[in-house]
Amino acid sequence: MSNKFYEWWKNHRKIATYGAFIILFGFYLSPIVKEAKYKNQCTKYSIKGALTKFNMDNIGETLLEETGLNIEELAKIEGYKNCTN
Repeated sequence: MSNKFYEWWKNHRKIATYGAFIILFGFYLSPIVKEAKYKNQCTKYSIKGALTKFNMDNIGETLLEETGLNIEELAKIEGYKNCTN
């Protein structure tokens, strides 16, 4: 039995080792991917909220002229600021 396993390992050790490293690397990256997903959702919802707020508050032409941005771009900036911790 031991001899069969040794022969199998001798023939497949590179594939098994690379596969193990890929699986372990995937476990290592999993929390990073989840955090990016949550941050993207937070940004999306914050942008929607900022757009609603900016449209309801009627933010005045002075802010738009000072920054040179439109309301959508200002909402994106506000949404990103809300979600960076």
